[in-house]
Amino acid sequence: MGLALFKEATKYGISATEAEVDHVILDGKYFAGENGKFDPALFERYLKTQGHTESTFTEELRRNIITTKFRSLVSNSYRSSDKVAELNYLLDESKIDIDYLRLDPASFPITVAPADIDAFLAGADAKQVQDYYDGHKAEFNQEAKVKARHILIAFKGARNASGPAANRSKDEAKAQVSKILAEVKKPGADFAALASKYTDEPSGKAKGGDVGFFKKDSMVKEFADAAFSMKPGQISDIVESPFGFHIIRVDTVQEAKAVTFDDAKRGIAEKLLAKVRQPQIINDKVKAILADLKAGKDDAASLGLTWKATGPFSVGARFIPGLGADKNALQTISTLKTPGQVAPEAVEISNVKYIVRLKSRQDADVSKLTSEKRKELSEASKYMEAYTLFNNISEDIRKRYEKEGKVYKNPDFLAYDQKLHGKSEDAE
Repeated sequence: MGLALFKEATKYGISATEAEVDHVILDGKYFAGENGKFDPALFERYLKTQGHTESTFTEELRRNIITTKFRSLVSNSYRSSDKVAELNYLLDESKIDIDYLRLDPASFPITVAPADIDAFLAGADAKQVQDYYDGHKAEFNQEAKVKARHILIAFKGARNASGPAANRSKDEAKAQVSKILAEVKKPGADFAALASKYTDEPSGKAKGGDVGFFKKDSMVKEFADAAFSMKPGQISDIVESPFGFHIIRVDTVQEAKAVTFDDAKRGIAEKLLAKVRQPQIINDKVKAILADLKAGKDDAASLGLTWKATGPFSVGARFIPGLGADKNALQTISTLKTPGQVAPEAVEISNVKYIVRLKSRQDADVSKLTSEKRKELSEASKYMEAYTLFNNISEDIRKRYEKEGKVYKNPDFLAYDQKLHGKSEDAE
């Protein structure tokens, strides 16, 4: 976008003189030597490392100066009024404390009658069930998994061997693991405790050798073959892998699962129906609670709900403690004036409903808004508004240049930038 801004700035007669360019190069700190003065050798090295010639660098510098002047022109054209400063003061210094009830859809399970499932499967919406099944194959076809713990005794030359293990001979490791095997197979032995004591795997020391659930192809063959041939509670003999010698204990075996569409369709239909009905269930509960509160009754506890407090926060805050960031919620809360007042409707943040009630409110004392503070707020407001204004102007210029076919997006650059930053930028 920089080139488009540069071109637009030059249309308005903004320029950079040779003296301004020379001033940045010769008098700036960028190319100063040990004596604090311009160092030609340092300048030459910079040009070489950046792939610049003196002419291409000075041209780029000229563009940057012009673009900066354009930004300053926009910023200096913005004027912030005292009223804006006063409003910002009121928003920042007015404090509000809220009680709230959190109604998370996940906390209210929905029961779907068998007759409703039958009707759904027989009706026009039945195709949704097949579409869900086809789109969630992994949910219905699961590979076998094993949950296990192990003790690893490594030796010199084994993969990832470190510390004392890197100097241990293979024979020494074999003798050590044999002694440990005899110990873990004693009646009542605590495998997890012994793994933490003996294993050479750093993470295993902290987790008692626990490797969690894993599929067969996610472990080295020797380890996986042994683990998947065992039953829950069974302890292996010594297993050698590229990492060293293992003693494995299987905790859980999760068999492979392949659920046919006929076996899955009723469960899918129930899930889809519950998803549709859940918002209405929550809305009904919200209405009932609000009606009770309006009538002076508070039966939230009967629904398993507890009032929580945000603690004091600024009316102009962007984040509500305990609730999160939501502009509409903040606007609703800011309208509450009297302690005990309940917002007429629930606010929704990230698909969760909140019933909010004013606990306390402390309005800002305008008499404490000194002229110095007013000036400070005015300057801060000017900076933020000017920043937004410049961004809006830049976006308008970009859209206009794109519409006129004056912006070229280099696909190679975009792909490279996507790889580096996970997002794309315009390349001109």
